[in-house]
Amino acid sequence: MSNYIIHITNTNINNDSRILKEMKSLKKFCRINNFELYGVGIEESVIKKHRNNNIDLNIYTSKRKVSRIFSKFKSLNHAITFFELLIFTLKYTFKMKPRIIHCHDTLVLPIGLVVKLFTGAKLIYDAHELESNKNLQSRINSSVTKIIELFSWRYIDLLISVSPSICEWYEENLGKKRNVIILNSPELIDNSNRDSKKFEIRKKYKIANDETLFVYLGILSPGRGIEKYLKVFSREDINSHVLFVGWGQYEELIQSKALKSQNIHFHESIDHVDVVNLVKECDYGLCMIDAESLSDYFCLPNKLFEYCFANTPVLASDIPEISRVIKKHDFGMVCSNNIEYIAKSVNEMSLIKKEYGFRNIEELSWQEQEKKLINNYNFLLDD
Repeated sequence: MSNYIIHITNTNINNDSRILKEMKSLKKFCRINNFELYGVGIEESVIKKHRNNNIDLNIYTSKRKVSRIFSKFKSLNHAITFFELLIFTLKYTFKMKPRIIHCHDTLVLPIGLVVKLFTGAKLIYDAHELESNKNLQSRINSSVTKIIELFSWRYIDLLISVSPSICEWYEENLGKKRNVIILNSPELIDNSNRDSKKFEIRKKYKIANDETLFVYLGILSPGRGIEKYLKVFSREDINSHVLFVGWGQYEELIQSKALKSQNIHFHESIDHVDVVNLVKECDYGLCMIDAESLSDYFCLPNKLFEYCFANTPVLASDIPEISRVIKKHDFGMVCSNNIEYIAKSVNEMSLIKKEYGFRNIEELSWQEQEKKLINNYNFLLDD
């Protein structure tokens, strides 16, 4: 059997930071063990602003042809996308006969199952969320997801999840399975050989050194507490400032609010290698999640760890996994996801200026996640 590992996804891998991190972490492993690593995904119809160039990875993307026509009909679009990706993927997998097929999310799980049955490859299911219970997911998509997971479960050799609670949910509802938690923590970049970029945020937005500055980092879209932040930092009893850094459908809304309030500011998205430098110029990070689904309720978002490794304390939602991590490692404060509680916590953090311990945060780093990933790959190959 040929020494190939294939990652498949229904996203464009070039824009999916989690898949890119995993593939980069596996490069050295593949080189040592004489494996070839490939990624297969979908070419997105809209090019995102924040794009990665990964010419050092073997990444192939299937062009959306028929599915693009039905983009307004989600269920039909997903179904057609699946068949387009199935044909595209099988062209590579039957030729290569991979040792491991690594499926990212549910839509590609049946493709991985077909490959496993015909080639004998080990099957990894990498659930980036609690796939059958996500915000804004239709009942049809939720039901189809459950059926796919239930049918495929006995054939899965390894479950990868993003939080302990999500992993426990899968085991309670689908059965015991070898599993590993791979946190979506940032890949720390060694900036020792490059000039440390200074954004001079306070000077740019005319924020005094004795005024407290909160920062929101990430996609500017619903479900991320943005509407609540805008209401809180527009209040007369709030003297602190908030800076939104990113891109998304709420850009214009934030910019219009910034014109009306001297405490609200907008900054365009930045390169991931500069994130830590910008966040360090702020006093606190914001990570309030509108837990409208189980996936949200059990999540551990990337921005939480970005604040942590910038040594910037965080104000976050009091939901199970986020609360557990923040309290265990002592790098912030949690509160109820309610405007009054958020406002009270913002004022409390601004006045008290508590020192946080940031205890044992190295176990949250991507370097530690990489070790777990490679250990489990070794186990599958030995088995």
